[in-house]
Amino acid sequence: MGREIIITGITLHANGTTCYHHCRYCQLRSYKTSGVLFPRYLALIERFVAWRAAHRPDFEIWPWFGNSDDHDDETLEGVQRIDEMQNWVSRNALLGGVAHRTRTEMREWLEKRRRLGVDTIVATFSGHGDKHDYWNNMPGNYQFQMETLRLARDMGFRLQQRVILLRDNLASLEALFDELDGVGGADSERWSLPLFYSGLARRLEAERLTRSDFEMLSPRVRASLRSDYANWRSEREWIEFVRSTPAEAEEMAVDLRLDEEALSWAEARSCEEVVVELSEKWRTAYHAAPSRQELCLVSGDERNDRVYFNVGQMEKAWFDRYRTTGNCDFDLRSTHFF
Repeated sequence: MGREIIITGITLHANGTTCYHHCRYCQLRSYKTSGVLFPRYLALIERFVAWRAAHRPDFEIWPWFGNSDDHDDETLEGVQRIDEMQNWVSRNALLGGVAHRTRTEMREWLEKRRRLGVDTIVATFSGHGDKHDYWNNMPGNYQFQMETLRLARDMGFRLQQRVILLRDNLASLEALFDELDGVGGADSERWSLPLFYSGLARRLEAERLTRSDFEMLSPRVRASLRSDYANWRSEREWIEFVRSTPAEAEEMAVDLRLDEEALSWAEARSCEEVVVELSEKWRTAYHAAPSRQELCLVSGDERNDRVYFNVGQMEKAWFDRYRTTGNCDFDLRSTHFF
């Protein structure tokens, strides 16, 4: 039982901007917003950045106002300031969760973001046409994203096309890639990846690709697999990996999920106090939680040929099986299993 962890940073997630729709494979459990007001959120981020500069230059800060990039003007400008404080050079705008607009309205939407330094427009597809609309849970979303990519191309943006691989959408990928190839763009990239194991997608294991599915992909789709593909493993392969890898302390960031109560709690403390208190909670939880090796031993299924892109994703699946035993007497919210 238990594991040692090394706290290297903090995530500050507010879930403050509404998603227009909730994809069936969403990494989030819910797309309900937290009600946190952006000026208070920005003040907290500014305080943490100043604290880091003065006391912990190696400490990582991962802000995300979320749930989508469909921010109002004030929030949009504030998000840009956060990016500048983080020294993030390339800035993306994601179309996922953005409300459908006319072409004229989208041109204005894109232009506002370009003036604030956005240089790349990102569209995520979960199949071709109606197949995508089903998985993204929004009729017309496929056409909306395609039209926005063409508009962004004409306006000189870089394009990034992301493709979610599901067993249900494999037959539609060639048609999707044909249309994406037609969009073109002088500076564009495309990559494909399997489902995350988080949020709503935890319920979609039947849609997760197996090793055999990957072997059957066309050369064009295989060429689009994300650059870390060589490190993806089936569950059977992750079991072998964990068995052969010595246990050691794990580096991770603690999460501060910001709603009104959590934000008020953080505002009443110094940044040092926030980090110390959260770190203690996380260390206590992980000391009581099962180790990766124990999860592998108790919950691993050597018959499972489904592919997970890192050991953290695999471990969450093991934990969900493990927790059915009821032996989870620790603060789940103070772990990455939540």
